[in-house]
Amino acid sequence: MPRLKKPGRPGAALIAVVSGLLLLAVTGCKSPTTTDTTSTITITNGCGAKVDVFLDGTLRVTVENIVQGTISNVVAGSHLLEAKTSDTGVLVASVTLTIKASTTTAVSLYGPASVSITNLYGEILGIYVDDVWQGDIGDQITQTLHSITFGSHVLTAKTKTDGTVAATTTLNVTDAIEYAWTITK
Repeated sequence: MPRLKKPGRPGAALIAVVSGLLLLAVTGCKSPTTTDTTSTITITNGCGAKVDVFLDGTLRVTVENIVQGTISNVVAGSHLLEAKTSDTGVLVASVTLTIKASTTTAVSLYGPASVSITNLYGEILGIYVDDVWQGDIGDQITQTLHSITFGSHVLTAKTKTDGTVAATTTLNVTDAIEYAWTITK
């Protein structure tokens, strides 16, 4: 006559199966042999302002000036990375990146810009950026103003003799380059 097992605790095999299913659920259903193929983008911000970094139109990280930020879990392929100043939304950088699986890609943001001003007006001029005096420039002299932030700025040159406006221009800073302004009569 066949022998029957006594009712009792579930067998070790059942406990192992349930434990394995729980482990898969907790780890995102990845088997132990599955490797992570996502990549990372490291952004070094040297543009002179805090920036919001967008990947394919979605805000992914905000990076303070002179700091690094990281975008994780980037899938392989072509992606549009854009950086905009956090306070004004001015575009600082726009680049298409080709990301390979399981890599780290480094992106550096540079700035701020500068403007080289040449005075050919015939007399000493006071230079103003957004109505803030920056200094005087002699006739037939070229001087450079550094640390011009991204965005739109009004540059004004006033005569030192009577303060009348000799010239004015609007400078739209969209890149970390040296802009030029020549003032003539």
